[in-house]
Amino acid sequence: MLNKRQFIEMTVKEQRSVVFKDNNQDEFFRGVSKELNEGCLFVETEEGINIKIEMDDIIEIYAIKSSSPGHISIQSPSLMRGSKDDLENLVLLFEGLNDDVKKQIIFSLSKVLGKQVIISKMDMTSYNTSEIEMIANTINGYILTIKTQDISCLEISKSYNNMDLPQKTYLGQGLDN
Repeated sequence: MLNKRQFIEMTVKEQRSVVFKDNNQDEFFRGVSKELNEGCLFVETEEGINIKIEMDDIIEIYAIKSSSPGHISIQSPSLMRGSKDDLENLVLLFEGLNDDVKKQIIFSLSKVLGKQVIISKMDMTSYNTSEIEMIANTINGYILTIKTQDISCLEISKSYNNMDLPQKTYLGQGLDN
């Protein structure tokens, strides 16, 4: 597994697109890792500006890889390492689901991974990086889908009723008053 320094070295070697946050800023920055020199990462931003960041100041960093226009993957040292807190939070998210959903997720993941999947604090450390990523994406995707459905139905309905919408729709022509 890669630690933060090794991860950053990998992004520089491969000239990877990265998104990062340092402890001096409240927002994320995006650019391409260009150089690592004397404990500093040099990143060229999308605007063509070169930024120098002390490696110790980097709080979060993600490498972005696009194998095709429709597929983007994101890596981070914490995902790759499977940090204890991240794994515990993932297990807590899973435990918060109802029993039928848990069975459905376990069945699907077991089928895809070709082995019995157990999602517990003790068992999560036995999975490799790609397995952890797949488990995390499945759980997070399910939760996002369910929460989006709940929010969408209520919020869209409320928003729609409060909108001042036009009474007529004109397609393919300008609106003349």
